[in-house]
Amino acid sequence: MNLRPRFLAIALLCVAILAGCSSASRPLPADALIAAAPTPSAITPVTLPPLVPVYAAGTEVAGVSIGGMTTVEAEAALTAALAERVTPVQLVAGEYATTIEPSSINLLPDVPAMLAAVQPALGSDQPISAPLQLTFDKAALREQITAFAAASASAPELTVITATEVLSRSFAYRPGRAIDLERSLEIVSGLLSRGQLADPIFLTRWPTEPPHASPEQLTEQLEAIADAWDGVIGVYLYDLATGTEVAVNARTVFSAASTIKTAIMLYGYTKLPAFSERQWASMRAMIIDSDNLAANDILAAGAGGTNTETAFRGAEQMSDMLADLGLDYLHLYIPFEAVDFIRLYNVKFRCGPPDPVGEPPYAETGCALRATPYAMGQLYRMIDECARGEGVLLEKFALLNPDRCQEMLDLLAENADDTRMVAGIPAGVRVEHKSGWIEHTQADAGIVRSPGGDYVLAIYVYKPLGDQWAWPDEVLGGAIADVSRLVYTAYNPVRLDGLAAGETP
Repeated sequence: MNLRPRFLAIALLCVAILAGCSSASRPLPADALIAAAPTPSAITPVTLPPLVPVYAAGTEVAGVSIGGMTTVEAEAALTAALAERVTPVQLVAGEYATTIEPSSINLLPDVPAMLAAVQPALGSDQPISAPLQLTFDKAALREQITAFAAASASAPELTVITATEVLSRSFAYRPGRAIDLERSLEIVSGLLSRGQLADPIFLTRWPTEPPHASPEQLTEQLEAIADAWDGVIGVYLYDLATGTEVAVNARTVFSAASTIKTAIMLYGYTKLPAFSERQWASMRAMIIDSDNLAANDILAAGAGGTNTETAFRGAEQMSDMLADLGLDYLHLYIPFEAVDFIRLYNVKFRCGPPDPVGEPPYAETGCALRATPYAMGQLYRMIDECARGEGVLLEKFALLNPDRCQEMLDLLAENADDTRMVAGIPAGVRVEHKSGWIEHTQADAGIVRSPGGDYVLAIYVYKPLGDQWAWPDEVLGGAIADVSRLVYTAYNPVRLDGLAAGETP
């Protein structure tokens, strides 16, 4: 058996093993290591499907479960489920009711707003619940409620109430009822936005503003009073806000009596840049207490003096001033209580044409002291305009300004007479006026600042004396109060008691 080849192979294997061990004990160069490093293989990227968040289990919108749904799925589910929730809107006001169809105001579920409310539940494990919300056309809703407001409103009822005396007349009313449009729109919009549609929406009908009597209604009642009066009644009304006039025998000429003292006051202000202490005391006594001799003092002071002769000159100058202002039949040609002076000194004085003058019906006037309701009303109107910084008085008289004209009005408001015009007006209402009285004629004229509006009013009442030497205040003054009450209630009618069941006072 030949063993040589086998031994040779074993020997070669041993040599190879020894050579390998020797090589492992020596470090290799760096470039050799790099060359020996294995080459990495290329990595192919893997595309994963996107992760879409869903709403937490238990999340609800308007009672509809959307837990586990994506936003798109939830939007579709809500749109389908809530369409049936949108029902007609029922409005009720008193005995009136109406129905607003959803299509008329584009009433729809507000899905975006509701999903926005549950946004924190998206991709979370915490559920959220949100109520129903609706969206609608606000302009269309306003149109619907405006129409309902008109249909459900009731107009106030104006009437005239009288006492047993024919002259005692007042305007009265039962209030109308109407919903407050803006407040009702706010209420309905809020309920619709919150999705509250199940029950009718009740709207309150509130009392409306008191009505004004129309000029025609007031004229009719004033004429009824004038026709029933045994004598002549003249009335002039001027609305300071609108310029509306009401006139009954307004251009009949009456004795001016002490109402002319307002003109004397104006005359004093146009002639004197300031008043001495004595002159101011006379001015106050003339207006507040209707003192005749104090009026003469102002006439004299305006003409530059202090005696009776100067007062005559002042009276004529004042009358010329009134004529220049276009105030016909408004004059005083002699001082007050000057009859004895005229007889004693045989004084010649100016006088107007004898009665009858002006427009019918006629009253006794005398020739030296006259007025018409219209002219006196215009005088007060001019003073009021001056106090507001406008008008003819400021154009004609350098000594006048708004403050001085307001001072005149403030003085007139202190008039102590409360038995005539003021007697027909509730306490606390400002009245800037001057009254007057003689045997057969009484009058009161001024400005009434009432809650329902400011107005100029001049009332003159004449009654033939017959066998009387003078009429008592309660007769002529009472007639003035009756007229004043009627006019005041035309602006501020008396509210009659009694409301329908369920109505709000």
